[in-house]
Amino acid sequence: MINNKEMFFQKINQNSGFTNEIFDLDNQTLIIQHFNSPWVKFNDCTFNCDQLNFHNIKNLDLVLEFKNCTFNCNISFSNCIFYRLSFNNTKNLKSLNVRKGLSDNNMLELNVFEFSNNTNTNELELNTEFHISNTEIKDTFSFENINHIDGKFKFLENKLGNKEKEKGQFMFTNSTFTNAFFSRNHFNELTTFYNTTFKCNPRYLSSSNARYPHTRFYKNTFEKVNFSNSNFFDKCDFDKCDFLSTTWFEECKNLSNSKLKFVACEFKGFSLFNKSKINVLDIDRCTFDKSSSFTDAEFNTLKLFEVKFGGGAYFDEMKINKVLDKSYLKAKNEKILEWKRTLRAIKQELQKTENKIDFNRFRSYELAAHYKELSLWRNFKDTSILWSTKWTTDFGLSWTRAFWFTILSGLFWYSILYRIENSGVFNSEKVNDFYVGAFRFFLVTDFYNPLETDRVYLTNPLSWFVFILGKIVIAFGIYEMIQSFRKFKA
Repeated sequence: MINNKEMFFQKINQNSGFTNEIFDLDNQTLIIQHFNSPWVKFNDCTFNCDQLNFHNIKNLDLVLEFKNCTFNCNISFSNCIFYRLSFNNTKNLKSLNVRKGLSDNNMLELNVFEFSNNTNTNELELNTEFHISNTEIKDTFSFENINHIDGKFKFLENKLGNKEKEKGQFMFTNSTFTNAFFSRNHFNELTTFYNTTFKCNPRYLSSSNARYPHTRFYKNTFEKVNFSNSNFFDKCDFDKCDFLSTTWFEECKNLSNSKLKFVACEFKGFSLFNKSKINVLDIDRCTFDKSSSFTDAEFNTLKLFEVKFGGGAYFDEMKINKVLDKSYLKAKNEKILEWKRTLRAIKQELQKTENKIDFNRFRSYELAAHYKELSLWRNFKDTSILWSTKWTTDFGLSWTRAFWFTILSGLFWYSILYRIENSGVFNSEKVNDFYVGAFRFFLVTDFYNPLETDRVYLTNPLSWFVFILGKIVIAFGIYEMIQSFRKFKA
């Protein structure tokens, strides 16, 4: 056990490898500014102190490794330039601060930064304040198998990779991030957030010093990024981010409480949301320059507002559960308008890709939202038309509904006509005449009295009124049925 500063610095200066060491310097600040060896390893060591600071170390060949270590302290790296910084199987860590010097305009530089576990992520839980800022990582960034259960994860104004070389590996994978905030970073090569969970701690979010209320990506630039199979617990915002090349959000599965929002983002490459299952996806004032795909995706709620799909969007076999169960029609006026805009945007893109099957589905959903939005007295004409379409074919979705509407409504008006023309007691022997007349009544172009065998017209004005009204209803029902049959044709 080392329990004073003199012994600590003497040990650091004389050795390059440390195993099973306990550095017990409670409430003290340790500042390391130099290593004699280019490769320094700490294995199974425990640090008990207040601050462990690595400051102004500039050695392009230096490799600093911590394996199976326990840090009952705060660690910081400032104004450093060296080759590799590695943490593996970290058991405990109060905070990790990696940044440039306060008075230095240059960035902290590393070729390789690794923070990973070899074990299952649930076995080692970290309640840690991560703050990585103004750092350039040239070749490799690896944050893998980490279960960050509490604290914050701030990743600010960093630069990862080189656009011209594109040989590095930059990964945030198989990990959990709690209270994460990514701001003004440049991810210059393919960056992977595969199988990553983003969540928030309500206790932290309710505190007075919380600057952002949920997981947030703000003004980041991604050259190429993969968020596939990730889990967005609660709310996660991508605000004013630029996606310069292909972007993957495929198979992100959390239908229960995920709320993923994109605000004023630009997708300059292909964007893929295929087979994702997300509770709420909100895309607000974003631009997709190339084609985007939401094929086989499932959402409880989807909101599109002023979204420009420059390269077309594919919504094949996409499901919106609140539309399928019609609960979206229970929304208030302002919300129903949002639904109508979203459904219209989807319908327009389906029309561009000539997906006639899904186009007709979303057309009917849009009409249902529009009908819900209208006021009967202020929009009587449109409301009455949509009401008729709703009850005949459910806005073009059901030809069988139109068939039965035509039969039943036609028989209804014909029965009234029959009663007017035959005011006496119904004669059961004339049942055949009743059905023959009904058949003639359903012939829309036959304007002769259907109750007479001769070709004569009706003489009673009330009979004429019922006759004409019945013909109109039958013609409308037949028209709607034909339209439902034609829904898969051009």
